[in-house]
Amino acid sequence: MVLDLLRDPKLKVKRAQSLVVNAPALFKDPAFIAWLNNGQTKFTWHEGGEPTEHSDVVVLVNPASDFDGTEAHEMPDHAWEFIFRLCVENFDIYGPGTSPDDQILVRLTNRLES
Repeated sequence: MVLDLLRDPKLKVKRAQSLVVNAPALFKDPAFIAWLNNGQTKFTWHEGGEPTEHSDVVVLVNPASDFDGTEAHEMPDHAWEFIFRLCVENFDIYGPGTSPDDQILVRLTNRLES
């Protein structure tokens, strides 16, 4: 079965840019918590209620356009700007000529100790 999957002519593998950001202050922010608990689908391990150390959230940032991404219009503005600035500071790929396929995966964690 694995060999069949590896031989699939439609298989395409591409390495991705990513950040892991431990931001416990963000998980204490009332606006962020409200977004986290708003019932909309997210890429998260959060199970509702108060965030725990297992409430990681993953968002995708499109470096090809300003402030665009999977949660750009739903997440509180200050939280999205924080994520976007981290991407700009940590990657040279941001800007014109960047492909929308070059999305940056940003994993937000809520660890008290990192």
